[in-house]
Amino acid sequence: MANKALTDELCRQTLEAIEIYGNTSAAAAGLKINRSTFENRVRVAKERFAAAAPKDVELPTFPSDDIPIVEILDTMEKRFSKRAEAQAAKKWFTVKVKNSDPMGLCFIGDPHIDSNGCNISLLRRDIELMNQPGMFCVNLGDTTDGDWPGRLMKLHAQSDQSITTARRLADWFLNDTGLRWLAILIGNHDAWGEGAEILRRMNVQKIPMMDWSAHWKIKFSNERECKIITAHDFPGHSMWNSLHANQRAATTSTDAHIYASGHKHNWAMHQEENAHREFVYWLVRARGYKYIDSYADKLGYASQQHGATICAIIDPKANSEARFVTCFADLEEASDYLKFKRQTSKRASEILKNAKTCK
Repeated sequence: MANKALTDELCRQTLEAIEIYGNTSAAAAGLKINRSTFENRVRVAKERFAAAAPKDVELPTFPSDDIPIVEILDTMEKRFSKRAEAQAAKKWFTVKVKNSDPMGLCFIGDPHIDSNGCNISLLRRDIELMNQPGMFCVNLGDTTDGDWPGRLMKLHAQSDQSITTARRLADWFLNDTGLRWLAILIGNHDAWGEGAEILRRMNVQKIPMMDWSAHWKIKFSNERECKIITAHDFPGHSMWNSLHANQRAATTSTDAHIYASGHKHNWAMHQEENAHREFVYWLVRARGYKYIDSYADKLGYASQQHGATICAIIDPKANSEARFVTCFADLEEASDYLKFKRQTSKRASEILKNAKTCK
């Protein structure tokens, strides 16, 4: 009765399983069947098909067109291990600075560099300011408008730039402006279509390029570290508080000195001390460069005129946590402050050096 319960289809699957898994033991394990039960099925299947085969001819047998499933499983296991290793390495990755001089870290809000509404004059001016000694940059995402999906595809027709030109602009921005990138985020516009993969191929400098968010730190030569959590945007929203999502991240996630985001095309900054957890931190949201936005106009949002890029001046020699990081919404002011801090640091180093020489 048990043999009759085995259908021809189940018999075929039983014999195919041996070819796929490589042997009887592996096939039984792969199908999660008791080995003796599986061997009985094999015996029945072979007898049934042998009885059905013509006696006066010899039929050909064909090899499997794929590798045994066990080998596929082994390969999947190796790939998972590599992915897990790579993911772990990206969590709190370290950027090492080979000195302990004050530096500027510019959080560049959504460029949307191919948009008709991109304030390209302001962006080009800011690029010049960000090219001064000691300035470094973080791209918070949405480098371009991206490949508009679905019903939004009609917006391509309203753009002065073709998709090809948009990609050329992105390549210029990432590789030809002289900006010294420390991290680049993939925003929602970047991720549409093949945008993210195209940006990764453009990343010839091998700058850390992360999907949406990154936890990382800057380590100076004097061993002081600045911990930074960046995201295209953090979860959470409040119509009354532009930094609600950033504050939520600071409250519920790991301690950091800066929580920076973009995405919403508005800007705000705030410094605070968490006395219970004993750390001082900045909340930063950069406005970005899309100054003309029909979607924002439709929703009744006024266009802010400042804070396209927020610059954090980090002083690794600061004797106070409150002065370790200072943020500016005005890049010219940040530029002047950085020059002052670096000159002061240089004079202090020279005085210390001369004092040691006199001894």
